Amino acid sequence: MTKFQELVGKEIDTGTMSWDAGRAMLYAVGVGAGSEDPTQELQFTTENSEGIDQQVIPSFLALMSPGGGWIKQLGFKSRQWDGLEWGYPEGLVHGSQSVSLARPIPPSGTVNMSQVLLGVYDKGSGALAVSETRVTLADTGETLGTARAGMFIRGQGGFGGPRTADDEVEWVRPDRKPDEVVSLTIPVNQSLIYRHMGDVNPHATDPLRAKEDGFPKPIFFGLGTYGFACRALLMGLCDGDVARFGAMDGRFSQPVFPGERLDTMIWHTDGGALFETAASGERLVIDRGVFRYAG
Repeated sequence: MTKFQELVGKEIDTGTMSWDAGRAMLYAVGVGAGSEDPTQELQFTTENSEGIDQQVIPSFLALMSPGGGWIKQLGFKSRQWDGLEWGYPEGLVHGSQSVSLARPIPPSGTVNMSQVLLGVYDKGSGALAVSETRVTLADTGETLGTARAGMFIRGQGGFGGPRTADDEVEWVRPDRKPDEVVSLTIPVNQSLIYRHMGDVNPHATDPLRAKEDGFPKPIFFGLGTYGFACRALLMGLCDGDVARFGAMDGRFSQPVFPGERLDTMIWHTDGGALFETAASGERLVIDRGVFRYAG
């Protein structure tokens, strides 16, 4: 039995996180809110606009995680950077992300987080490790939601484990034009804003490190792209009202670069929608997207 198989189904990390109204607004600006028109999306970018109550973009829940320490526990070979052990596995990429909300996120608060390893799946070319963080409000114990992250470790497949989760649902692209398309452009300096959320991976800002990691230039953060897609779903499906937002799930398929236009294509379904996000009108960067309304 591999080391990670012993951990499946068990709590592998815990933590707490606090935020205030300012941090929630910084996150909103970090995922582009107000960049097209600063007089729009004021419910996310301001706390004192007349007649507008502050709301929090639902994808903020994806940041509620004890950290990346869980992936270090799985026993894969650690990557070396500048002669030092980085701690994270070689070939690690963020493969997928989902958030599911039991209620809207408050503008400020403290949460307790419990992270469980759901499974490690043998994809042949690599291993897909999936964790779920269960988030509760510290003051009341009320469930806020869950955030599920899939991390793909290239070159670590072939260990003989299951290929997919038992509850995985097949995703089929509808055979019709999208019912809606929401287009948002990533400002060229967006990575410099988003990194203040705590993700300071240099391949998003340093041209030399980006080239070392195989990119022609600095890329945009994956969870930043996820936040842009969340905004598109709020606009296209919820009229900007977070109370109508239940859950979103998507798979990262290609890197995104600052300055690109993101087109989120939406197909209505019973109780929600399917979606895909393309960069510059041609490359799918989030696929197999699923949205569900609250309730």
